[in-house]
Amino acid sequence: MGRAALITSAAVAALLASCASMTVKPKSAPASATLAAHGVECHSERTTGTLIAATVCTTPAERKRQADNAQQTKDVISNPIGGPCPPPNVQCH
Repeated sequence: MGRAALITSAAVAALLASCASMTVKPKSAPASATLAAHGVECHSERTTGTLIAATVCTTPAERKRQADNAQQTKDVISNPIGGPCPPPNVQCH
């Protein structure tokens, strides 16, 4: 039993050593000219609570949808549906 644990520990140590010596290859991003030709725009964005910024790429359709959603939200906030509040001296039964 002790020998099996020793072999496993040695195998784990060898695996870790081989991983540590490997170089990390970053993901290759598509050529910016290709993206621009299709109307794709990219920017760095850091979500609240994260430490590392991520690259976010959006298509024209996605940007239009985001703008439409933002406008709808503004419209709802600025145009109340329920009407004005009743005066403070009116009691509802």
